[in-house]
Amino acid sequence: MSGRALVLAAHGSQSDPAANALVRRLAQTIRGRRLFDEVAVAFHQGEPGFDTVLDELAADEVTVVPFMTSAGYYSNVVLPEALARNRRYPEVRLRQAPPVGTHPGMASLFARRVSELLRSHELTREATSLVLVGHGTPRHPESRGSTLALVETLQQRRLAAQVIAGFIDDTPSLSLVLDQVTGEAVVIVPFLIGGGTHALSDLPRLSGLPAGELPVAARVGGRFVLLDDAIGSQPGIAELVVDLARRHTPPPPKRGQRGGRPASIKATSAPAPGTVHLVGAGPGDPGLITSRGLQLLRTADVVVHDRLLGHELLHEVKPGAELVDVGKGPGHVPLAQEEIGALLVARAREGRVVVRLKGGDPFVFGRGSEEVAACRAAGVRCLVTPGVSSAIAGPAAAGIPLTARGVARSFAVVTGHQAGPGGAPDDLAPLVAVDTLVVLMGRASLDRLALQLIAAGRDPATPAACIQSATTPEQRVTLATLATIAAAAERDGLQAPVITVIGAVAALAGSELAEWAAEAPRAIGKGA
Repeated sequence: MSGRALVLAAHGSQSDPAANALVRRLAQTIRGRRLFDEVAVAFHQGEPGFDTVLDELAADEVTVVPFMTSAGYYSNVVLPEALARNRRYPEVRLRQAPPVGTHPGMASLFARRVSELLRSHELTREATSLVLVGHGTPRHPESRGSTLALVETLQQRRLAAQVIAGFIDDTPSLSLVLDQVTGEAVVIVPFLIGGGTHALSDLPRLSGLPAGELPVAARVGGRFVLLDDAIGSQPGIAELVVDLARRHTPPPPKRGQRGGRPASIKATSAPAPGTVHLVGAGPGDPGLITSRGLQLLRTADVVVHDRLLGHELLHEVKPGAELVDVGKGPGHVPLAQEEIGALLVARAREGRVVVRLKGGDPFVFGRGSEEVAACRAAGVRCLVTPGVSSAIAGPAAAGIPLTARGVARSFAVVTGHQAGPGGAPDDLAPLVAVDTLVVLMGRASLDRLALQLIAAGRDPATPAACIQSATTPEQRVTLATLATIAAAAERDGLQAPVITVIGAVAALAGSELAEWAAEAPRAIGKGA
């Protein structure tokens, strides 16, 4: 026996093939990524059963991920008993991960999906009630836990005017909840990992909607009701499963053994205590942090982060880690740069692993070099993990290439503070010859910047684009010319953070490239 195996353990059904089909498709997806030597599916009800699967595996490292939403009877009793029965193979090391529904990235998966539904049906958060439907059972109260915890998290994120939980086999029932919601529109998202009869038949009936293919929407009782497919059908679920499996699977053997990594991909050792790591979080989408950055985040004792970041990545920190919000965001700097440096040094001197999490790349207008200097002046080891800069990723997410054959072959990145009150047109003169100009942190000074560029010789008719909250579900793009972009951004109500692109390539934001960028997957641990 040798190698590593992943087993997706699902409840399954003897009578409903649809309930088993989704997990089989997911296993095939993960199998195609070749992260494990074997990927198998086992059902409590249905074939193959857990004992049969373990008998057939050739791997000596087996990680079992319960493919369900909550830590209930199946994951707490049935699976551990099955694992105990199969410890008759002393050479096989069995490990059970938590249920996929308890992964901290589940909230981000829900948030992205709900934002997509609101956009596609032209619904506003203020007028919408969001209902999460769990299975639940009064026989095992713990099965409600993950649903209620998820609802609490989504309430804090204000995804909708009202976020409430309902249950199929517990209280409050979905019917009761639908009588209590106050929104003009109701979005129902099943917190079910598998589809099957519950999603395709029971929930439509309880919602007053026709059974069949999901999502389905109709007016019911004078209001708009939308029922989505089971959350387990969303593309990002595979990343959560893989991440749980990786956390509970030992590293692969060295090169030359089965499953070994190529020498060019080195396993990363645990970070040393008393070290500060400057980590680039990427442009906004939590899936765009590097795998190295994500590993450091998950092992940190202290995470010092900016206000620019969303909450999704902060769910990845380990239990008990200290989170320090230094509040660096648009127009809001409550902690001086010197104080941030002193904070990093103090925490590291306590012998702790400190991650300084910064949006984009730490060395692109992030004052990262100052924080490195502060640490090294104090004799504290400081390492930098680069990030995907929003200067590059933001335009790409809007379908704007910074260079394009025959259109642009050079670009420059500047900060909007370049156009401060004391700035002069001559200050920007060297930028006029650059094909593509990318402006970060320039929303407040956009009108002054445009006037200075025009005064320095830039054509007022040059295409321009503003990208708000690039790579996130809140991304919005405004197109105009250099002469009109400030007024257009004001008209559209764009709020910081905004990236501005000035140059002929900005006109491509309305092309097929933009459609492709909008369809690019945005899930937690893709880079992982």
